[in-house]
Amino acid sequence: MRKLCFFMFLLLVINCHNLFAQTQAELNETAMNDYNKSDVELNKYYKELTKILSEKSKQKLVMTQRLWIKYRDSHCDFEASYFDGGTIRPVIKFTCLKNITDQRIDNLKQSIKMRDN
Repeated sequence: MRKLCFFMFLLLVINCHNLFAQTQAELNETAMNDYNKSDVELNKYYKELTKILSEKSKQKLVMTQRLWIKYRDSHCDFEASYFDGGTIRPVIKFTCLKNITDQRIDNLKQSIKMRDN
């Protein structure tokens, strides 16, 4: 458990872009804002991809996206569950959400590139 806590702490330090935040509330807010920015970007690429897909492919993308959202949310709930009751839990959860969302953005960008070629 100590190794896991240390690993999660390192993950937090590496992924925390705003090192000027001083309180846990500020760290939580920064992590949430970072995730929200990624979520906006995700929606941008998702909409861009839906515009260039056939109706059949669009339906598959919608189904895939719904499943991906369930995976993302449940995975990050699991990651954060190690810190249930702790004030760091929101940072862990939002950092996880951001990281997985950024990966999905890369996936969508690749799909757009494939369609453009």
